[in-house]
Amino acid sequence: MATVLGQYKQYQEGLLKKISDGSLKQQELLAFQELNYRIATLELMQAYCRTAPVTTELGAIGYHYQLVIASFRALLTERRFGPKGDEQKVQQRATALKSLEAVFNDQCRRFQSFNAGTPELYRKSVQEMINTVLPVWVSYRTSYINIEEVLS
Repeated sequence: MATVLGQYKQYQEGLLKKISDGSLKQQELLAFQELNYRIATLELMQAYCRTAPVTTELGAIGYHYQLVIASFRALLTERRFGPKGDEQKVQQRATALKSLEAVFNDQCRRFQSFNAGTPELYRKSVQEMINTVLPVWVSYRTSYINIEEVLS
């Protein structure tokens, strides 16, 4: 997700320049808000990847996993707003949410009976989980606000 994050930060810089110049259009303001949200989320997930414990100690693994899962659960329920859509857009958003929920639930099932056989296994596994869920989350967010479309 590093390249997506980098692209988002470039968009953000451009919008910050427009804000300082006083030339930001109304539809770009919503994209700016969405960019800030996505950047914060991606940076948080990066932090989870970088701080994932390298251990077999269940207390450390369990605490970290609870933080990751709580953050993902919040992503499933928050920020369901964007430009009003027609019936097709409403259906697209519902389908994107179902896909996100399915991927998230599948990843959670992988951890139900997780056994850290080696100290590195948890870190590798949680990074894979995050890198599997985030692209689906970005697609879901795009069903509400297509940043590239707004900024083109």
